[in-house]
Amino acid sequence: MAHTSAAQSEPSGSAPVIEVRMVTVAFGGLLALRGVDLDIMPGERLAVIGPNGAGKSTLFNVIAGDIAPTAGKVAVKGQDCTYRPSRHRPRLGVARTYQKARTFDGLTVRDNIYLALAGHARRHRALWRSSVDARMRSTAANVAETVWLAGQLDHPAGQLAHGQKRQLELGMAIATGPDVMLLDEPASGLSRGERERLIEVLESLAPEVTLLLIEHDMDVAFRIAQRVVVMADGETVTAGSPAQVQKDTNVHRIYLGTEATA
Repeated sequence: MAHTSAAQSEPSGSAPVIEVRMVTVAFGGLLALRGVDLDIMPGERLAVIGPNGAGKSTLFNVIAGDIAPTAGKVAVKGQDCTYRPSRHRPRLGVARTYQKARTFDGLTVRDNIYLALAGHARRHRALWRSSVDARMRSTAANVAETVWLAGQLDHPAGQLAHGQKRQLELGMAIATGPDVMLLDEPASGLSRGERERLIEVLESLAPEVTLLLIEHDMDVAFRIAQRVVVMADGETVTAGSPAQVQKDTNVHRIYLGTEATA
């Protein structure tokens, strides 16, 4: 399979906010990533797609700091983060979500957002409620409205539907005011209406926020992304606008085993 570096199709201008250079990940004898290059520019909305086993989740977890690469380099805002753990990323303005929503089910929606804010501010107090101020209350209310949970602020997170939990986790990430958001299959398990709400929320993000999402839902990926990177067999195969990727014969072969049709 021909290897096309995704970095080759980046827009020119400022320095990348995330740089991936020749990243390889080996699990025993299995090569999950094979020398992947990728640049993500400030404010870019990038989707990484590919069939199961393509390596996209491994790439995502390397960028997020959950997996250390076997070889290569990852930099965030010019800082080498290759072997720094995931907890270092928020200090650089990076927030992420997971395939399975991670919320504090015994706490209310409001308190979940408070905890995200307190963690971002590194407020380590035993009685953390005493540190809640007017700014935090206002932020929690605004975030809940943004992610369609204004009416559930005082509901325990454990009582939310699956889609609402995904909305809450996204809200917790938004609350920290990140420069970069890493979203791991945000549309997974959502209904049609919930997917539409997700798209609306992501489209409402400030234009300077950089967005990287791994997504199986092509409708979500193509509607949100300005650029799409396609992976297969641990490599980047092609990259371009959603329209370009939809017409690419390599992409059609990967997904369908056929050439692109008119």
